[in-house]
Amino acid sequence: MIIKYTLLALISGALSGFGCYLYASVYQELTVIDYSGFIPPSAMFISCFVGCILASAGHALFVKLLPKIGDIIFGFLFAIISFVSILGVFKATLPDNDDESFYYLIYGFAIPMHFFPIVVWNTIKPIFIRK
Repeated sequence: MIIKYTLLALISGALSGFGCYLYASVYQELTVIDYSGFIPPSAMFISCFVGCILASAGHALFVKLLPKIGDIIFGFLFAIISFVSILGVFKATLPDNDDESFYYLIYGFAIPMHFFPIVVWNTIKPIFIRK
């Protein structure tokens, strides 16, 4: 079972990291603004991997401790944590810019990436973890 959770963590981390990188590339191409100084590509990959590793470990723990409702409780917690993580974007120190639309572009760049790990992890979980 540990191997399945490890594979789930690694594959979902890699896929969500790749998804973030692809999204960032397209977003930067469309807005013609370089966001790599604000969120480096390495930070995107690392945060996706860490998020998916923690998700796999948390799911294994909840399912083991609460066999009947662990999956449901974990799902709610994962979703809540993903939404709460957005607050970090709003508290981040942004570069000074007179153009107000620049701030909205940064929020549009950073916020969707917080949901890549939860979407990818939940999408491929049934491949590895079956009841």
